[in-house]
Amino acid sequence: MESKEINNKKKINIIEIIVAVSIILLLTLVFYPKFLDVIRKSNEATTRANLTALRSAIAVYYGDNEGSFPSENIVEELTGEGGKYIKYIPEVYCPPYNNPNNNITTKPTGNSGKWAYQVEDSADRQAGEIWIDCDQKDSKGIVWSTY
Repeated sequence: MESKEINNKKKINIIEIIVAVSIILLLTLVFYPKFLDVIRKSNEATTRANLTALRSAIAVYYGDNEGSFPSENIVEELTGEGGKYIKYIPEVYCPPYNNPNNNITTKPTGNSGKWAYQVEDSADRQAGEIWIDCDQKDSKGIVWSTY
């Protein structure tokens, strides 16, 4: 009699475990996409804030240097002298979510996933302009390079 009781308890415990695991899997399937969306929006907000910080550093550099924007050596000019204008170049998170990087290119390709900087006036952009070199859209449907 006692052995049947022990077997019934084992069966109940196995069923309870299966139900608990099923509930956890179901919750994971429901909330995982929302979690990914929160991470994506967080990365987008960070990138926009980092772009603002870079633009501010360039504006202060421009004011300190009598109306001259940084040259092709923008990284050294902004971060030099102990980070006079900005301590470090912040990261850009560009879809399709390549690894974040803090590189600045003066020869944008349209989708390098880096910061792009315009050294001299051109038909498209003004000297001293910095933007995100990415032709993908953010969660609001705005193309990154238009920020």
